[in-house]
Amino acid sequence: MLSDGIDVRASRTHNVGLFAVRPIPAGTAVWCPCTACSRWTREQVAALPPGRFERLDTYGHLLADGSLLLPCLGAYLMNHSCEANVLDLGLDFGVAVRDIAPGEEVTCDYATFTEDTGWSMECLCGSPGCRGTVTTAQGADPRLRERWRTRVEAALGGLPRVPQPLDDVLTELSEPYRRARAGAHTLAEVTTGSTVCAPSFALQTPTEGPHRTPTPGLTPTPAP
Repeated sequence: MLSDGIDVRASRTHNVGLFAVRPIPAGTAVWCPCTACSRWTREQVAALPPGRFERLDTYGHLLADGSLLLPCLGAYLMNHSCEANVLDLGLDFGVAVRDIAPGEEVTCDYATFTEDTGWSMECLCGSPGCRGTVTTAQGADPRLRERWRTRVEAALGGLPRVPQPLDDVLTELSEPYRRARAGAHTLAEVTTGSTVCAPSFALQTPTEGPHRTPTPGLTPTPAP
C-alpha cells in the first residue's frame, strides 16, 4: 500500500521511481505491506523459474516465513538510497524520516529487507554517504542500525501530529502504528515483532485471516 501524493516518474538511478507531488512531512507513514499485496508462498517461490524469481525479487521482498511479497499500488517501484528519506526499522510500515519536498524522489534503504539473505546490488544513489554496494547483510551493522534508529525515532515523535493518508489501513493492520499514533515515540515502545518482513497479517495461515496468493508464474508489470 502506498500513500497518495506520490507519482511514478523517470528516475536517474533505476529507470522509474516514486516522486512526491506535494509536501510529505516527516512522520508520515508512506507505505506498508497490506492484505491487497500479492504474495507467493514459500513453496510457490521454490517452484518459480530462476528468471521469474529474479524479476519478482527485484520488485518484491522475502518475508520471514519464506514467502515473497510484492507491494501494491506501485509501492514496489520505490528505489534505494543510502540516504533514504523513508525507513522502517522495527516497524511494519515505512515512515518519512525527514520532510520530502514536491519533485523529490521517495526512497528507502534496501538493506532493511534483511530476510533476502545473500542479496546485493551496485548502488547508484550518488548520495554523500553512498555505500557503493548495498547488501542485506548491512542491515545487521550496529552503526547503520543506530543511525536508522535515531532517524526513525525522531520521525515517530511527529507521527501523531501530521496527516496520515494510510491511517485507516494502518489502524486496522499495524500495532506499532497504533502505539505511535497514541504517542509512543521510541522503538522500544512501539516494536511488537511485526515488521515489513514479518507483517502480522502475512504470517497468518489462510484459515486465520485474509491471504491473497497470486498464480505462481505471475510477474509484475512495471509502470512505463
